[in-house]
Amino acid sequence: MSEQKQHVSFYRKVALRKKLMPRNSGGVAYVPFIGDGDIATELYSNHKIYGADLDPMRVKAASARLKDATIKIYDCDQWPFGALDEVFSLADFDAYAYPYDSFKAWWDNAKRADTLTCFFTDGMLLPIHYNRPFRAPWDGIIKDLTRNEYRKLYNLYFKRYILPWFIEYIKPYKIKKKSLYLRGSMCYWGAVISK
Repeated sequence: MSEQKQHVSFYRKVALRKKLMPRNSGGVAYVPFIGDGDIATELYSNHKIYGADLDPMRVKAASARLKDATIKIYDCDQWPFGALDEVFSLADFDAYAYPYDSFKAWWDNAKRADTLTCFFTDGMLLPIHYNRPFRAPWDGIIKDLTRNEYRKLYNLYFKRYILPWFIEYIKPYKIKKKSLYLRGSMCYWGAVISK
C-alpha cells in the first residue's frame, strides 16, 4: 500500500455520500480514482463495483478489499471498460484535483439508470485562489484572467460555474437533490439526478 495519505476528513466524505444515497441501495457503481478502495468498502459493498486507478499498488489494495469488484490500472480521465451491458446507478469521482474528464468519459460511454447518484471531489479552487491557470469542464484550460475575474470565480465557483455546466451536461436528467461542502480549496459535492 502506498505511504501517501489518501483522504483528509474521510468521515466527511462518507457523511456527504450517506446523505444522498438511498438506504439499502444496490446496483452497479463506477469508482474511478478508487485508491485503496476505502470509500467503496465503506459504502458500496452491496453494489457491483467497476473501478480504476493509475497506481498499481492502490489497485492491488482495492482488489484485495473488494474481492468481487472489477478494478483496472487505468487513466481515469478515460473510460476503462469499453462496451458494457451494466446499467450504472452510482458513480463516485473522488479525484484529488479534477474529476470532470472522468465524469464525461463515463457519461458518454456507460449505460445509466433513470435515477442515479454522482459524487465529485474537485480541487480547482486552489489554482483559482492563486490566480493560476486551471481546468474548467465548460471550457478546457482557463488562464490570463484579471485578479477580479479570478476572485469572482473563486467566490462563485460551484453556484455560478460548476452547477450550471453540470445541469446542462446531464440533460435530459435533472437534479433532484444535491449536497456540498468546502474544505480549504477543495469542493466536495454530490447529486441525485433523474430523468
